[in-house]
Amino acid sequence: MPRPGEETYAFGDRVTIECDFGYDLKGSINGNAQIRCKHDGTWDPAVPVCEPVCAQPLNISHGQYNDWGKRVFFVGSSVTYKCDRGFSLVGKASIQCISGDEVTPTWSEPTPQCEETQCPVPHIQHGSLKSPLPHNYTHRTSVTFQCDPGYILRGHDRIQCQADGKWYPQLPVCDLGRCSYPPVLAYADRSDQREFLVGTVVTYSCRPGYRRIPGVSPHVTCFTNFTWSKVSELCQKTRCPKPVVENGKQISPVKTEYTYANRVVFQCDPDYILRGSEGIVCRSDGMWHPPVPFCDKSCGRPPTLMNGLHNGGMKEYFPYESQVTYSCGDSLSLIGESSIYCTSDGVNMMWSGPAPQCKVVRCPRPEVGNGRVTTTRQAFTYGVTVRFSCPEGYLLHGSRVSQCQDDNTWNPPVPSCQPVQCSKPDVQNGRMVNALDEKMWYNVNESITFKCSPGYQFSDHWYLPTTDSFSITCSANGNWTALPKCKKQSNTEECAGARESKEFLHCDVPLTELRTLLELKKLYLEIQKLKREIKKL
Repeated sequence: MPRPGEETYAFGDRVTIECDFGYDLKGSINGNAQIRCKHDGTWDPAVPVCEPVCAQPLNISHGQYNDWGKRVFFVGSSVTYKCDRGFSLVGKASIQCISGDEVTPTWSEPTPQCEETQCPVPHIQHGSLKSPLPHNYTHRTSVTFQCDPGYILRGHDRIQCQADGKWYPQLPVCDLGRCSYPPVLAYADRSDQREFLVGTVVTYSCRPGYRRIPGVSPHVTCFTNFTWSKVSELCQKTRCPKPVVENGKQISPVKTEYTYANRVVFQCDPDYILRGSEGIVCRSDGMWHPPVPFCDKSCGRPPTLMNGLHNGGMKEYFPYESQVTYSCGDSLSLIGESSIYCTSDGVNMMWSGPAPQCKVVRCPRPEVGNGRVTTTRQAFTYGVTVRFSCPEGYLLHGSRVSQCQDDNTWNPPVPSCQPVQCSKPDVQNGRMVNALDEKMWYNVNESITFKCSPGYQFSDHWYLPTTDSFSITCSANGNWTALPKCKKQSNTEECAGARESKEFLHCDVPLTELRTLLELKKLYLEIQKLKREIKKL
């Protein structure tokens, strides 16, 4: 057999092939291969090829990879790491043998590591850890929870960190705690609530007939230790003050104290009358209802009336200011005040006056000569009033209204209708044209004529023409038509007009009216001038 390194080999020679470092025979079990030269000059089996291989995968603490007994790792082969229980893999679990850009193949990822498994720090609302750890929470670590005051733990109070990094059992929950039913208080009812969580406030109210004891709170609170705030007694029976009525007495049973729903009845002494309700009841607010009455002085029965009656009925006593009204029988007239009332002189009670009278009163039918009575009555009894009137040309002498009196007479007396006359008129600086017409009284429609005395003329204003005579007539109302005025004649009518114009200027006469007056004055002067010229002809 040729020595190693020989270039030719004879039939039957055997050669052992071994690969260099970093290479290996693919398919080989021991890392080497033996071949034999055949008679035809070929090798049996065929000459193997040395292929590159990756270095043996590294072992890791607390973990391992699969195929750990495998010796050779060609390009393309891979291994997978996994950690022991209680440890977690950090890095890629699987790595692969790759050729890359280098001649020597390498692993695709760094070798992963196994670190001890940790669970997240546990937190719960309204609760906390009894003994929190200063370091990490690793596999098999146990923790214990507690709830804040007023909360109750629902679930397990102790849990353990598992190999998969989760807590088991699951985290508990702290629910708000609740109190049992509130305490029952005598004579009190509580607000309508069905759940009593910590912090709940329950309000009590006293039942009818009971009131809250001063200074005691009507509220109780559910504390964080699931107990109620202390309250022993809240309500006490309502009491009303002892009722006292002067000049009267209590006819119901007298008690040392009066509580809710107790009823009291009163009665007044003789000559007194009860003002208010005779029966009162103690109310739940500690007040009497209706209010306590009082006994007031009263008047006795009102005076009687012959042939009549009053509306007071058969009552024996009448309170102050009460009033009774009298009425008479048919065909009788009531004389006097129809109503009287109970009054006082400051000490004693008395009726305001005597009873009226019932009498037969008939006044005669009123007759007025030359006049009229405005009534359709046929009979005239006490108190009836009538009105009178006179026709035109007649004047009423007396009162227009009269009333039938209790002595069967009319008051004021029935009037009369007298013919209207005008008194003798007084005209200064004037006289009647016919002296025979002068008399003290003149009848309606009678007329008389006046003329002014020498040196005087009939004129109220300078712009009115003068006249020689002036007539007046007696009117139906007893007055004369407008009486004439006789004024002293001035030297010239023009001067009189000037004086009157001056008077206008000193008055607050509007300019438009003053202008009109001046134009009239001018026209008047022209007329006077024309008259003088006509007289000269």
